[in-house]
Amino acid sequence: MSEFSTLERTFARILERFPRLRTAIKEYYKKLVYLRFNEPGFQYELNPNVILITPQEWAGLPEAKGEWFFGYYDKSPWSLDMNRALFHRPDGEKAAIIVLERESKKESLIGTSDTWNWQQGSMAQWLPGNKNLRVVFNTTEDGILGCRVVELERVAERFIPWPIQTLHPAGHEALTLNYRRLDRLRPDYGYSVKVRNFSSTQDLDEDGIWRVDLDKGTGILVISISDLACHEPIPEMKDAQHKVNHLIYSPSGERFVFLYRFIGNKGKFSRLCVARSDGSDLWLLMDARMVSHYHWRDDNHLLVWGRTRGKGDHYYLVDVNTRKTEIIGEGILDRYGDGHCSFSPDGRWIVTDTYPDRARQQRLLLFDTLQENCVMIGRFFSPWNFLDSHRCDLHPRWSPDGQWISIDSAHEGIRRTYFVDVSKIVRSD
Repeated sequence: MSEFSTLERTFARILERFPRLRTAIKEYYKKLVYLRFNEPGFQYELNPNVILITPQEWAGLPEAKGEWFFGYYDKSPWSLDMNRALFHRPDGEKAAIIVLERESKKESLIGTSDTWNWQQGSMAQWLPGNKNLRVVFNTTEDGILGCRVVELERVAERFIPWPIQTLHPAGHEALTLNYRRLDRLRPDYGYSVKVRNFSSTQDLDEDGIWRVDLDKGTGILVISISDLACHEPIPEMKDAQHKVNHLIYSPSGERFVFLYRFIGNKGKFSRLCVARSDGSDLWLLMDARMVSHYHWRDDNHLLVWGRTRGKGDHYYLVDVNTRKTEIIGEGILDRYGDGHCSFSPDGRWIVTDTYPDRARQQRLLLFDTLQENCVMIGRFFSPWNFLDSHRCDLHPRWSPDGQWISIDSAHEGIRRTYFVDVSKIVRSD
């Protein structure tokens, strides 16, 4: 087995209060064990029941050169009708936003962004409504950080002076945060470009989560970081740095969930919070120091990789009304640790990935919640030059029809998006 052991994970947990030392030791240790566990020449291995293709193959187009990727795990590159696919093509400080059209076998450049990162791209995504033919992505215009909406068939576009993080399912509003603060505290997810409407050192009373009206182009602060720091405070918050990230609307759009983190003298602490879409009815769902990735199953339940004081680190199903937690896939799904998890459109399957193990291999996993068994879809090599903020997580994403999974991978030595046909597995009973 090449995954990290319980003892290794326990030691990493002990070092949580010393983040810089933990990072240094972890990177040294990874390289040391790699010498023993690596598989020379290994690139990837697939389950015999799946097919791996590039977006160009999917669209019937010639293979393209260079790098491309989609972004985060909580969004889908496919349009709702499964005819188009969206991704980024980096070019220096900017990234081109590309749309592939399957029926017409066409590739289109619909814009460029100077506000992007390797983990989440420019937050490019399909805007709900209008037959899903609008794309929105973050960028700047005249020194203002905002988003651009491109209507594909009308070849029209408009700039909104607010960036986006998560879109309401109806498509008329969004939630956003301060990407400049993120750049200072977690540059993996922030934007380094200087703008006039956000600051990396904004006052905590004037920073936090904004609700954006996409029709009017206006925004209002609905939860400030000061609000969060005063909500069930603990001593570790004193003299800490604060930030929010990973906002996701519920399926109905009535609520949203987000990650609140503070970093101080005793290390990093994470809280999982939920609120109404207007910022009211703020609830603290998980507060045992560690929470990372999550996804809505329905309006009342979240799938979360996190920690509880009684049971430790696992995938949990969290009831957002009662805060009751239930371990999902104990000893099966959680054996590989943290991953970017999400439910299939029909709610039966969970897809997740793993971070590189001792052999620098990332796993793509499917968990059947009915049969309670886990299927390994594939293993992918992660080269050593893809580290830290430049890392290439698989970030698995479901297609709207639940038959495909999109991943970003660097197993060929270059960062690219791939489509995995899992229809033979998810259709079996």
